[in-house]
Amino acid sequence: MEKKLGTGEPNSIQDWFRQRNGPLYAGNFPWCDATITWAAVDSGNYNEVCFGIDWAYTVAHAARFDLAGQWTPMTKGVQGTGIRRGDIVFFDWNHSSAIAAIDHVGLVTGVSGDAVMTIEGNTANVCARRVRYAADIAGFGRPKYKTPPVKTLPAVSLAHVLAAQKADTAGAQGSALHRTEGRLLENALKAKGLLAARWVDGSLGSKTEDAYSEWQKAYSAKHNLGWTGTDVNGKAGMTSLKALGAETGLFRVVA
Repeated sequence: MEKKLGTGEPNSIQDWFRQRNGPLYAGNFPWCDATITWAAVDSGNYNEVCFGIDWAYTVAHAARFDLAGQWTPMTKGVQGTGIRRGDIVFFDWNHSSAIAAIDHVGLVTGVSGDAVMTIEGNTANVCARRVRYAADIAGFGRPKYKTPPVKTLPAVSLAHVLAAQKADTAGAQGSALHRTEGRLLENALKAKGLLAARWVDGSLGSKTEDAYSEWQKAYSAKHNLGWTGTDVNGKAGMTSLKALGAETGLFRVVA
């Protein structure tokens, strides 16, 4: 929906809808629900928001939510109904909660007290953000959005890192006691711009230790932590290792 903010008319949403649904939608037709349909398709939520149907008629769209048992009339106020971000909100400018009286539709982007923040197509002939209140809201449909899979980050063991820092530094060039975890650590330092790609080989030798030290100093300064001495000597600790993993999003830390 944010991609279309500021869109006037006639516009690409109308063209897109007409190409999919034919000359019945010629000219400058009302496009508020066509905007919801476009956004649903573009975001990969077509079935969840539109039930596999392109909508231009808001009454029919709301009725489809009702048929699916996913409709809540605005009869208990904003707080009482629990309207929330992601809901498809339908409006009746004559202040009823009747589906047959619906005039307009938008997407809820947030709720603050009794105010409902939205993005709407075809509001004063543009796509814009609005703040709405219960009196104008007939009700809302709640799509059954897909739950995104939880991303499990690869694990880096602090004990393995410490052992590798000791063994790899003392061993031959390129020695790697725990190469897979070493690469994860080195890729994080590379992402911070502190380690050249040619040293990302899983061997936690002096180059990696120097880069880790530079990261410790930079992180301490950024967050006013006052790390000194052994806190910034390039040796891993649970606090710093977790911080590096969290800051780069490349690994999680286990003992």
